Amino acid sequence: MSDEHRPQERIGYALSGAGWATLSFRAEAGPMAFAVSYLHDSLGDLARMALDLVKGATAAAAVFMDEPGEVHLLVTGDSDVLAFELRRYRDWASWGITAMDDYELLDHGAIGRVDLVRNIHAILGRMYVDVGPEKYRELWMEHEFPLRTYEELIAAFKKWPWASWK
Repeated sequence: MSDEHRPQERIGYALSGAGWATLSFRAEAGPMAFAVSYLHDSLGDLARMALDLVKGATAAAAVFMDEPGEVHLLVTGDSDVLAFELRRYRDWASWGITAMDDYELLDHGAIGRVDLVRNIHAILGRMYVDVGPEKYRELWMEHEFPLRTYEELIAAFKKWPWASWK
């Protein structure tokens, strides 16, 4: 199913070839899409972000590295609604090549904790079913499918008070 058929989801993430993925983001100004390189474990970052948020984290981030440049998704907050920022760097800030405070703010606002976790859970679920861990490793080269984190997320999500919310 394409991202256009999931309008409730803010984030989309799909492999687009060997060593490449596409991050899509439904911003206030309209949809955005970014190339993502195998040089960073972006799917792993998303999985850890969701798991951390289920466990009550007040801040989480995911890096989507391009060649060159990168996009960071940052969320903060201690309630059901989180503040988010989507930042674009000209080079690799996560590797120290560009200063962390030298970015373009692409979008910011509020996002529900439950909505974000559900969105990331769905991305991981689709990747697991449609691609599978073995094919993911073959295509993503440097990083394994974040299977352990995905399994921990499934277990934590089932215990989460909001898991049954629609």
